[in-house]
Amino acid sequence: MIFAKSFQDVSPDRFVGKLFNGELYARTNYLGSDVSHRDTPQALLVEQSPDSIIPTHFHGIDQFQVIVQGDGHLGRKAVEPVALHYANAYTAYGPIRAASEGIFYFTLRAQSEPGAFFIPRAREFQKANKRRNLTAEVDALRDAEKLKDVIGIEQTVLFEPEDEGLAALHVRLGPGSPFTGPDPRFGGGQYYLVLNGALEYGGQPYERWSCIFVQPPEQVPDIVSGAQGAELLVLQFPFWERGTTLDPDAPLYAEDKAL
Repeated sequence: MIFAKSFQDVSPDRFVGKLFNGELYARTNYLGSDVSHRDTPQALLVEQSPDSIIPTHFHGIDQFQVIVQGDGHLGRKAVEPVALHYANAYTAYGPIRAASEGIFYFTLRAQSEPGAFFIPRAREFQKANKRRNLTAEVDALRDAEKLKDVIGIEQTVLFEPEDEGLAALHVRLGPGSPFTGPDPRFGGGQYYLVLNGALEYGGQPYERWSCIFVQPPEQVPDIVSGAQGAELLVLQFPFWERGTTLDPDAPLYAEDKAL
């Protein structure tokens, strides 16, 4: 299947959540939820409040994060827009520390998972797995008007394609440019995340902060940039096994709706 979500369509569902440590943040669900079936894709935009901290944690699934606004630290690394982070399942990362303006980031998953496993209490549930924390700085345009000057397609490889499927591209499209992404069959699902401008898919526009998820064995989606051009990330997951389940005793700390 192919799932497409416009920022305008999902923004009314934004809510304020509260972690177990009392930190507040806003969240907008694009795909899936904390009660979705494990094999359902999950995409959300997190607005972490100024000077807040989300402690070090891990998830039982692979995950991309894209910092799109504000700044702060991911572990010891200073991050600001646009920064890309990838973590394998069971790889701990963080803490995520928001600076004085807060920090906004997309969390993108090919599988859904309720909450997170916070260190140190959940370490006993950290299964043996290849630990990977990868980051890349994305040279996104600060002035979206410059997309009008792009001719055709400009691509930058952020993560080289790997045998298990992991890959990431930064793409700029001039106005009205069709784009053929990588073959979805070579990975475990793909996100197209719009950073600037707009994409057109299925006769509908998908503006800044919209996303499309391609679930294999779907074909490459037929997309074209809008009249202002488009800047996007194409993020491909490694292959993963369907039908996996969480340990029912795992201490998952899903947030509560606070307001």
